[in-house]
Amino acid sequence: MNLTMTAILVLLLSFNTLAEELPLELQAPETASVKKMSVPSETLMKLMEERQQDLDRREAAVRREEERLKLLRSDIEGLLKKQAGPAKSAAASPSAGKPTTSTPNLVHLSQAFETMPVEEAAQRIEKMREAVALDLLARLKSKTAGQILAALDPAKAARLVEKLAADPGTSSSEVALKKK
Repeated sequence: MNLTMTAILVLLLSFNTLAEELPLELQAPETASVKKMSVPSETLMKLMEERQQDLDRREAAVRREEERLKLLRSDIEGLLKKQAGPAKSAAASPSAGKPTTSTPNLVHLSQAFETMPVEEAAQRIEKMREAVALDLLARLKSKTAGQILAALDPAKAARLVEKLAADPGTSSSEVALKKK
């Protein structure tokens, strides 16, 4: 029995050495598939590196854009503070007898109404309190205000125009804002 075991061991060892010396096509299918998988994994690694580089470029672009937006935000806030200063002093003066809405909000609203379709702007102004509508119309460009007034109910448009014409404070602020 010892002799049989020894013969089997010798045969196994000789097969292992022969298997290592055989070309790739003649080796066992398990060994061949492992070596063949290394080629696609290299391609996969290359694709992953390219994807990572692309993501890094995008992340850098997003960071640059965030920085640009932060600078714009600080510029806008500075402009609003400069504009709010004169508005506060005008509101504190005794000639300011009418209720006012905060100037930065009206500036923002007037910009929004400038870009809005005329029909939508007219619908919104139709539902506003007259004081707010007057302040807002006074801050709009003449052409835009005229188009919005034309789209309003004629009776409401007439009331607004009469009050705009009668209020000397509105016309001076309108001229000051339209020069900017």
